[in-house]
Amino acid sequence: MENILNFLIKANKLKEMPRTGWILMEVKNPETVAEHIFGMAFTAWLLGKKRNLNIEKLIKITFTHDLCEVYAGDITPFFYYPRLPKGKEERKKMLLKWARLSKKEKKKISREKFKREKRALLKLLKPLHPSLKKEIFSLWLSYEKGFLKEGKFVRQINRIETLLQSIDYFGTKDVKTRTNWWEWTEEIVDDPLLLEFLEIIQNRFYGKTPGHRKNIELENILDFIWEIQKLKKMYRKYWLVSGIKNPGTVAGHIFSVVLMNWLLGSEKKKLNMEKLFKMALCHELSAVYTGDTIPYLQRLPKDKKKRKEILKKWPRLSKKEKMRRFLREYKEEKRALGKLTLKLDKRLKKEIVQCWDEYRKAKSPEALFLNQVNSLAVLLQGLQYQKKYKGYLAVPLWEWAFEKCDDPVTLEFMKELHRKFR
Repeated sequence: MENILNFLIKANKLKEMPRTGWILMEVKNPETVAEHIFGMAFTAWLLGKKRNLNIEKLIKITFTHDLCEVYAGDITPFFYYPRLPKGKEERKKMLLKWARLSKKEKKKISREKFKREKRALLKLLKPLHPSLKKEIFSLWLSYEKGFLKEGKFVRQINRIETLLQSIDYFGTKDVKTRTNWWEWTEEIVDDPLLLEFLEIIQNRFYGKTPGHRKNIELENILDFIWEIQKLKKMYRKYWLVSGIKNPGTVAGHIFSVVLMNWLLGSEKKKLNMEKLFKMALCHELSAVYTGDTIPYLQRLPKDKKKRKEILKKWPRLSKKEKMRRFLREYKEEKRALGKLTLKLDKRLKKEIVQCWDEYRKAKSPEALFLNQVNSLAVLLQGLQYQKKYKGYLAVPLWEWAFEKCDDPVTLEFMKELHRKFR
């Protein structure tokens, strides 16, 4: 358990690691690696389902593909440029064009990148249990080398998700910027469904192309993916009211929860991991329209000193008051989720809503486990902030976790947190 905790602490660095390519392109407050992984995971799930791929494997590959960056750093798509000029203007001009390199040069640079990332990943995985270490490394390798059809699919999803993010940042008017990301995407995408999805993206943002075939289902999936991108920019409200500057986002939190469920869930043999992953990805989706909420929110005064005093303790509510608050929030969140999934295929909509509903009502072994792990993910983040910021104390989060957790695995993890941080 100590090794799992240390691994998660290191992996949490990806929530604060901005993607290098966006920094080079001078994007303000760009997405982090963890937020990118969140977007990829959902895209891989929704499109992979249409290809009848193994969804559990797709999500795991998505979450492993950038773990190496904990030590290797985020290696931008512009790694094909051996030497970028230091001058901003000069560099900006160069980055507007995709690198024109020979096949031999590309292979050499890619080989060096692979070796660097492999060393970094093995260093990160070294303390884990051999079976878990072997699984994660194998999945990462399948992404890098395309050994599995799921690995090859996720590699293409990575390009598409990045393309969508570039459209969000730069819009569609700048032809040079647009061409750059499209070139990088079309370089490897060859899956028929993903090629059709690229056509949908083109028609959605750039106007219809000649011979366009309408695919309402894919268009609605694109709209859904575009909407949930908001979670990459939505700071967690609890950290904001606690005085944490530039805290983690909802998307970053979901990244932590999925990864923690994987590692801690591997200790429990009877859980349905695919269901657990899907539920973890869906558990905060309603925030797209409701915004992020916390139990204190309606009671918090505007005065900072008074608010600080209230935040020192976890709220003590009666069972009746808890139920009343739960029903109010449940109805509001369900309406938001209904709006978000409204246009999706009926089966897909039903699956997403059921995953969320099951989590909120805690009515299955997976939902019960996820509720506990969710509280531990918040506690771990709070303890890391407590170490980083003077004046912030995570004491109330301990109370919340004690109230939530009763599973032997989550209780053992809490003990390890206590040993590590207290």
